[in-house]
Amino acid sequence: MPETPREGAPIWIDYTCHNTEAMKTFYTEIFGWEFVDQGEDFGHYHFIRKDGTDVGGFAAAMHEDGTPASTEEMPTSWMIYLETLDIEKTVSAAEAAGAPAFFPPMAVGELGTFTVITDPAGAAVGLWQRGTYPGFSLPLTPGTPVWFENMSADFDAALPFYRDVLAWDVAWMGPDGEGDPAADSSGAEPAEGEMRYVTHGAGDTAVTGLCDAKEWFEQSRWRVYLTTENADEACAKVTELGGRIVDGPMDSPFGRVASAVDPEGGTFQIHQPLG
Repeated sequence: MPETPREGAPIWIDYTCHNTEAMKTFYTEIFGWEFVDQGEDFGHYHFIRKDGTDVGGFAAAMHEDGTPASTEEMPTSWMIYLETLDIEKTVSAAEAAGAPAFFPPMAVGELGTFTVITDPAGAAVGLWQRGTYPGFSLPLTPGTPVWFENMSADFDAALPFYRDVLAWDVAWMGPDGEGDPAADSSGAEPAEGEMRYVTHGAGDTAVTGLCDAKEWFEQSRWRVYLTTENADEACAKVTELGGRIVDGPMDSPFGRVASAVDPEGGTFQIHQPLG
């Protein structure tokens, strides 16, 4: 993670599930993760680590009083957190733009402050204002996250929200995954019929994406790409361990990718770099 804070950039991911031991085994078998318990003071929240690198967090689904939550109350899921430099200001602006917060910003000791909002297109996303803890590292090595994107069922509602509230430096992506020289942050769009996809930052500065996904999804959702040395082997392991592959693996301009579902219904993307 860059030492310099960047408004609207991914800064953390975490995973909430019900059968924690089974899910630890599942992800360890695929990505070689370690889980480090942060103790009773933090509700036994775990850090996910790979070769000493902080990947994200891991938690049991539970209510604030520590009692277990049902799958209906709290479905198994991955959450992506975006950085904000002033969480109170961002939450106020988000709510004014039709993106309510699930709860008021909550401090985690001196580590930072967080909340979760629902963007105007219906996708849940976390916000994190760093304190002493800067967030994850992104070495782009096997077992770590490499990309984050919002598959939006209402692109026209989501784009101005991320641009105006979370200060995205909007760059339009053209055909074949390259930046579109005819499109810029002023709002120019690709030609009619082409996929609409923007990134926060252009080229090597891009850190996350927003896709017009109404053709494929009725409900907007954020998703995380986790990299691996061999996508096909990772997909086979997912199936062997009781998960499902719902798309791919297939080649893309950015590597070999697949969409996976773990045994509890949590969704994630598998990525193998080009070459």
